[in-house]
Amino acid sequence: MKYLFILFTLLSANAFAEETLSKSQVKSVEAMLIEAGSKMLYLTRDCDKPIDPSKFKELAKIKAFSEGYETIEGVSWKTIQRESHRQYGELKTEAPMGELCEQYKADIKGNYKFLKDIDEM
Repeated sequence: MKYLFILFTLLSANAFAEETLSKSQVKSVEAMLIEAGSKMLYLTRDCDKPIDPSKFKELAKIKAFSEGYETIEGVSWKTIQRESHRQYGELKTEAPMGELCEQYKADIKGNYKFLKDIDEM
């Protein structure tokens, strides 16, 4: 009986881990990642604090998990990239001289406390 319980637990955990997001969850996660992407573009381009684009997907998983989502499967990375650049353009219009740098650095520190201090980058 013990082995049956362990097997069932493992199968349940596997099935849960491979679950994708619902359509409404996809939209919510995409919106969250678009906002994060636009801020990272602003930090890279306007604040001289480069964020490695190759790390964005890993950071996106962490961000989604911290917001209560189990996965980011099903999101459209093309949509996230396109809309992040569009929102960056809006941020650049609102704050063309890097006025949002300190606020966004603080946001990064707050959301990703385990990362290397952004001021050391």
